[in-house]
Amino acid sequence: MKRLFLLILPILACLSLRAQEVQDTTSVQDVFDRLSENVVVNQSEALRTAMAAHVERNAKRAASGLADQTFRIRIFFDSGQSARAASEAAASRFKTLHPGVPVSRSFTDPFFKVTVGNYATKADAANALKTIQQEFPTAFIVRN
Repeated sequence: MKRLFLLILPILACLSLRAQEVQDTTSVQDVFDRLSENVVVNQSEALRTAMAAHVERNAKRAASGLADQTFRIRIFFDSGQSARAASEAAASRFKTLHPGVPVSRSFTDPFFKVTVGNYATKADAANALKTIQQEFPTAFIVRN
């Protein structure tokens, strides 16, 4: 078991380094091509095949763990008796003030929510939040 762990550890280290690189997905290289000529790896062909299949299946996935996350701004969040009408009014008002910015209304029992925008980074959302808070002072950033 210890030998298997010692064999897989360098492979995973190479994969994590590779995941941080930006490269063309059409030219995927084998991990073993990146190793020094002085390194000898003894492993079964089944492991090499399984790793190649895994890399191929996940080639289009983002390298960063946060890459698939976006940030939005919640401008309304309430559960009162008039929350439905108030959420509709908030969404309509926002659409008038900021045409072209996506607006979504949702209901998660017992809260009505209005969320706007779709920002790739938290910094982008924070910049937009400064402007939005002038009209909606209780607005805050949420992770999608």
